[in-house]
Amino acid sequence: MRTNKYVKVLQLGMQNEMEYRANYWLQMAGFMLPIMTQIFLWLAVFGSSGQARVLGYSLPEMLVYVVMAGVTGKLIATGFEYEIATDIKEGGLAKFMVQPVHYFAYRFCRFIGGKAVQSAVVLLAAVILLLCLSLDGHIGFELSHILLYILALPGALVLNFVVYYALSGIAFWVTESAGLFYTLSLVIYVASGTVFPLTIFGDALARLFSLLPFSYTVFFPVNALTGKLTVLEAAKGIGVQWLWIAVLAAVSRWVWQAGLKRFVSVGG
Repeated sequence: MRTNKYVKVLQLGMQNEMEYRANYWLQMAGFMLPIMTQIFLWLAVFGSSGQARVLGYSLPEMLVYVVMAGVTGKLIATGFEYEIATDIKEGGLAKFMVQPVHYFAYRFCRFIGGKAVQSAVVLLAAVILLLCLSLDGHIGFELSHILLYILALPGALVLNFVVYYALSGIAFWVTESAGLFYTLSLVIYVASGTVFPLTIFGDALARLFSLLPFSYTVFFPVNALTGKLTVLEAAKGIGVQWLWIAVLAAVSRWVWQAGLKRFVSVGG
C-alpha cells in the first residue's frame, strides 16, 4: 500500500505535466531559443578570434556544451519551491501532517513523474539538434562520453531536487519568498554552468564553484559528455554528487524540522 501510494503520486506528476498541453509545447519550443542564440554566438566568437580553443574548449566541444547545458538545465529544473511556499503560507501543508504521506517523498515522486514526461521530449530535441550539427561537420561523439553523461545525470537530477527542497524551507521564515527564490535561482543558474562554462570566470572563481554543489548539476555532467573528464575524474565527480546529496538531505531535514515548529495552519 505504501509503495502504491507513491506510485500514484508519480503518476499524478506525469498527468500534471501534460495538463495544459499548449503551454507545455510552448515551453518546450521556448527553451530551444536560448540554445540557438548561443550556438550562433559561439560560432561568431570562434570565427572572429581565429583561435582553435576558447576558454579551454574547441569549437565542437563548445557547441556540445551549449546544447547539452541548456538541455541538462531543463531536465533538472524544479519550480516546486513556489508550490511549497504556497503550501506553507496558505496552510495547505497541514493536510500532509495528518495524512500518511511523507511530504519529502510526495514532492520527490511528483517531481520525478513530471520529469519522466518532460525528459523524453527534451532529449529527443537535443538528439535532433546534435545530429544536425554533426551532419554539418561541427561535432562528433564517443560512446564512452555518452555513457559517462548518462551515469552522471541521475545524480544531477536528485542533487538539484535536494538543493531546492532545502531552500524551500526559507518560506517558514519569509512570508513572501517568491522574489528570494527567483534571485537564488538566477545565482544557481549561473553557478551551475548553465549559461556559460564556469571557466569563463577565471581559475580562482572556477575552483570556488567546484567546491559548491551547483557545478555538479550541469557543468560536471556536460563536461563528461564533451570528453573533458577522464573515467576516474567522472567517477570521482559522481561520488561527490551523491556526497552532496547526503549532506543537503540532512540539511533540508534540519531546516524543515526547525521550520515546522514555526508553522501555523491558517486557511487551507
